[in-house]
Amino acid sequence: MTRIGIIGVGHLAQELVAGWMRHPEERPVEHSDIVILASRPAQAAQAITGLPWRAGQHLVSVCAGVTLEDLKAAEPAACHRAMPLTASRIGESPTLLFPDSPVLRQALKSLGPVVAQPDEPSFDLATVNAAVYGWVFALIAEVTDYTISEGLDPAVARHITTHSFRAATGMILKHPGQPISDMIDDLATPGGITEQGLSQLASEDALKAWSRASEQVVKRLLRRS
Repeated sequence: MTRIGIIGVGHLAQELVAGWMRHPEERPVEHSDIVILASRPAQAAQAITGLPWRAGQHLVSVCAGVTLEDLKAAEPAACHRAMPLTASRIGESPTLLFPDSPVLRQALKSLGPVVAQPDEPSFDLATVNAAVYGWVFALIAEVTDYTISEGLDPAVARHITTHSFRAATGMILKHPGQPISDMIDDLATPGGITEQGLSQLASEDALKAWSRASEQVVKRLLRRS
């Protein structure tokens, strides 16, 4: 039976605990075959220094921007990086992992699909999606609040907006070989409301703003100037 310990008591750590406790018979949250480091990034190195690490343990940092080099104080434990989302609580987090490990795949699968990366730069680049995850909440809130302001029932506004986003992601996941741009073209029929809205967004450079925001996050994660 795998024993999991956690260093750090922030919001993400709480969601991870809740996710693992959905399967308590498989993942008792005790120390410490696997130790999850969930402190603030600036405190990560200090948090693991001086602890009785041993060979055979796995330290998994879920601190954004904290590199494997920053984790050397945990040797001889094997050091890894992971990036789960708060959706771990409901088993829906796509969790990034580097380096790959069958032991960690088994431990993390209760949180959602595990997406191992081949190298650390790829891991950091993919980590931008942890920020995008939060931005999607903001976009859903914006559309929900607008329709409420126009008179739509609040419960209906929240429900239909949220399920529309879920429907879009479901379609993309169900058709992995189809380019997303082709799916957009199928929806944006000439003169239709989808085309009208996309034209307005393009005129305000709204979609490219997401790329620029992503670029700023990547610069921070990769420590680019």
